[in-house]
Amino acid sequence: MAEFKEDPKPVVPLWLVSFGDMMTNALTFFILMVSMSHQRNYGLIAKGLGSFVVALKSHGMPGLMSAGEKAAIFDEFRARFNLPPEEDPERREAHVDASDLELIRAAAAKALEPHDELYQPAVAAFEPGSARLGDASRAYLDRLADTLRPSRTQVLLLEGHALDAGPGFGEDDARLALARAEAVREYLLKEHEIPADRVEARAWLVEVEPDGAGTRCVDARLVTPARRK
Repeated sequence: MAEFKEDPKPVVPLWLVSFGDMMTNALTFFILMVSMSHQRNYGLIAKGLGSFVVALKSHGMPGLMSAGEKAAIFDEFRARFNLPPEEDPERREAHVDASDLELIRAAAAKALEPHDELYQPAVAAFEPGSARLGDASRAYLDRLADTLRPSRTQVLLLEGHALDAGPGFGEDDARLALARAEAVREYLLKEHEIPADRVEARAWLVEVEPDGAGTRCVDARLVTPARRK
């Protein structure tokens, strides 16, 4: 009679990392940074620990916890360092969003990485208050399409400008600027089949030039990441 052999139990893959493992690594890194610091700011330590606990309890999903629940966690850690609760609503809100702000800082740092770019100003011009792409701008984009076409390692950034938003855009210049950039993007995607994941539409939130043709156009930047040595 054959010997009975029990089926082997499933083994957890070595590459599998849980959310708890990830947060533990983040906390370890935070503790190392605090221990190596030249000075101790207990307010910042409480803020960092609070951000960790908020992320852990909300399972990485923003909005799962209310602002009051998050603030209570931060105040608890402040109390552990003999610090009073944060009374300033603006600073309290900053504590609640500390984790998100760190992600934004990381994204900004990535944008500052070395790169080369080809700048092409005013690839499309618009009538005052409009985001409609005119015939002249379409023809100009047709001539520039091959120059603007990104390779697999490049990204084409389209930057809209506006200082002339009317009621149709809620008198929101940034909204009009983004609509202009989106109009150029859609035209390049449809008429010249540029890959959608290689073209980004953006808006200038604050214009540096006075109202004029330069604030009713879309600029283009063909960005190439620098090769790492």
